[in-house]
Amino acid sequence: MKIRILRSPYSNFYHRDIEDSVNTHPDWYLESLKEHGFNGIWLHCILRNIVRCRQFSEFGKKEKEQIDALNKIIEKAAKYNIRVFLYFCEPRGFKDNETFWKNNSDVRGQPFSFKNAGFLDGTYYALCTSTNRVKDYLYESSRNLFKKVQGLAGIFMITASEFHTHCYSHYPKWKLDKHSYTMGWLRNEFICERCRERNPSDVVAEIITIINQGIKSVNKNADVIAWSWSWNIIEPDPQKRLIQSLPEEIILMCDWERGGYKKLKNKKFIVDEYSFSYTGPSPKFKKQYAVAREKNIRVMAKIQVSTTHELVSVPYIPVPHLLAEKIEKMRKMNLEGYLGCWIFGGEISPMSKIAGMMSKDKKISKSAAIRQVAQHYYGKNSSAVTRAWKYFSYAWKYYPFSIPFLYYGPINYATIYPFYLKKSKNFIIPSWQPLPRDKNFHLRQSTDLSWAGSPPFTVRDVIYLLNKMLETWKKGINQLETVAKKQPSFSITKELNLAIHIGFLIESTKHIIEFCQLIGQIEQNKKEVKKILERQLEIAEKETEIIQRYKFGYHPEAHEFFITVEDLKREIRIIRKQLMLLSKIR
Repeated sequence: MKIRILRSPYSNFYHRDIEDSVNTHPDWYLESLKEHGFNGIWLHCILRNIVRCRQFSEFGKKEKEQIDALNKIIEKAAKYNIRVFLYFCEPRGFKDNETFWKNNSDVRGQPFSFKNAGFLDGTYYALCTSTNRVKDYLYESSRNLFKKVQGLAGIFMITASEFHTHCYSHYPKWKLDKHSYTMGWLRNEFICERCRERNPSDVVAEIITIINQGIKSVNKNADVIAWSWSWNIIEPDPQKRLIQSLPEEIILMCDWERGGYKKLKNKKFIVDEYSFSYTGPSPKFKKQYAVAREKNIRVMAKIQVSTTHELVSVPYIPVPHLLAEKIEKMRKMNLEGYLGCWIFGGEISPMSKIAGMMSKDKKISKSAAIRQVAQHYYGKNSSAVTRAWKYFSYAWKYYPFSIPFLYYGPINYATIYPFYLKKSKNFIIPSWQPLPRDKNFHLRQSTDLSWAGSPPFTVRDVIYLLNKMLETWKKGINQLETVAKKQPSFSITKELNLAIHIGFLIESTKHIIEFCQLIGQIEQNKKEVKKILERQLEIAEKETEIIQRYKFGYHPEAHEFFITVEDLKREIRIIRKQLMLLSKIR
C-alpha cells in the first residue's frame, strides 16, 4: 500500500498542532515509524490561519509561524523518508458574533447552532461556497500554501464534520425532506438563498474540485484525499452522485468499519465508529469502493492501528489477530493505503509493527507477521505471547459496542471511579474530554447508567458481555503469567501488566454498573455491595503497583492522565471508608 499514515499521540489537534510539530514528533518517533513501515504523518491545518489571500484581508494571521514550522517538520521527517500530510475541513465557518461578518456579510451562508458541544458551543455561519469570493479563496489559499511549503505530500479533507463549513455541512436535505433525520444535529430552517436550489452533493464535489485544482496547479504529484466521513448528511449511502462527480485523480478515503454490524446475544447492532471488535469491511465501505472503482478513482481506508474509542487510555490494545485480519482484507482489495489514526494518534507498538509490515509487504501472511513481530519484541517467549494475543483478540469480539458505551462509558478510567454509597447527581462524562474533577482535582461521581443500557442492549446484556470478555481475557493473562514466572524479562512483564491493567478496566466497568444498580437498595443488598467494594479495593491496590511502573491511563485526545497513583490511593481510601459505613447499616 503506497500511503501508510500515522500521527504522534503527543500532538495536540486542538492547539498549536503545526507550531509544535517538531517537538511532538521527536526523532525516535519518526525513526520508529520508518522502521515499522510507515511513510506519512498528518497535522491539523486551518486554511484561513496559515496563508494570506486577496479575498479576505483578515486571513493569514499565523502565516509566518505556521509556514516556518511546517517547513521544519517536513525537513526533519524527510530524513526518515516520512512525508507530511495536512487535514483540511474547509471553508471553516465563523461564530455569529465574530467581527469578520461586519466586513463580509456578502459571503454569510447557512447558520448552525451547537449545544452541549464544549468549545464548539454557539451559532455559526457558513462561508457560502456558492459565492465567487469563497471559491476564489479556496483555490488561491490552497495554491499559496503549496507554493510556500513545497515539500508537502498532500492533504485529506472532511466535508461533513462537527465543524460548520459549507451551507450543507449540517443540513441533511434528503433526510429532512423524508422526515427521517436521526443524526442528533439540531434542525435549522434553511435560509441560504444561493444554495437553496443546489444539490448538496454538487456543493461538496465543487469544494473538493476547487481545492484539488489549487493544489495541483503547484504540485501535480500531491495526494488529495477526500474522506467520505458522514457523507450520509449530504446524500444517501453510498453517495453515488457525489463520488462520480469527483475528479479522477482524487483518492477516496472511506471508513473501514463504519456502517457495519455484528451480532451478540442474538442481537444485531450497528458499528458506527472505529472498532477492533468488528473487523470489516462494512457493507457501506464495499459499496463506496465499488462506485469509486467504476470511475477509476483510487480508494484508501480509515482505520485505527493502536487504539479505538473502545479503549483509548492505553498505549495499544493487544489484539493483533484482529488488526492483521483487517490488513489482509485491505490488501485483497488493492487499496491505495490507509490513515491509521485519528486525533489520538498512534503509539509505536507491536500493533503498529504488524500494520506496517503487512501493508508494506503483500507476500507476508497474517500469521507470519504476528510470529515475526512477537519474535522481534519477546524473543524466546514469542510463542506464549502469540497464544495470549489470540485469547485477547477473541475476547475483544465480545465488546458491548454502542456509541453511548464508547463515548460516555467509564472504561477508560474505571479503576478510579469513586464508589460512594449515596446516589450522586446524574450526568454523562464524555470519554474524549478531561475528566470532571472538583477543586481538589478529585473525580466526581456520577451514577448515570444511560451509557450501559443503550439499544439494542439492556444493562443485563452489557454485564453478560463484559463477563464473557473478561473470562477469555484472563486466559490470555494466564499465558503471560506462566512465561513471566519461568522466563522473566522487562518486555514480557510490561506486556503482562498492560493486559492486567486492561482486564482491571473491564472488570471495574462491570462493578460500576452493578454498584450503581444497587444504590438505593443498599440495606437489602449489603452482601452484594460489600462483595463489589472488596473486589474493587483489591483491584485498586494492585493497579497502584502497575501505574507506579508504567504510564498507562493517559488519554491522548483529552491530553490528561485519567488514572494516576494519587487517584488510586484516593480510591482505596474511599472504598475503605464506604466498607466501614456499610458495616453500620442495619
